[in-house]
Amino acid sequence: MLHVKFFSLIRLLLKREALDLAWSEGDTVQLALARTQQQIPTPFLLKLLDEQGAPYAGTIILVNRRNIHHLQGLQTPLADGDTLALFPPGAGG
Repeated sequence: MLHVKFFSLIRLLLKREALDLAWSEGDTVQLALARTQQQIPTPFLLKLLDEQGAPYAGTIILVNRRNIHHLQGLQTPLADGDTLALFPPGAGG
């Protein structure tokens, strides 16, 4: 099982804090994001990823509290029991 947690504006948009997702051998962050979007009717990936599927500047995606920017990006492999935390880019000033 993968644990997907939503933060900030994504949490407000989806009106939920988390989702448990079945884990499959070979799962990556990119595949888990796509499968998460399939299970939630409200479009949210457009808040995290651009038209080419790359994270926007300021998007933070963590796997077990480690930023994927310091791992293998969206191709970071996932293991059963991992927690994926999604933070959209912040705004304000």
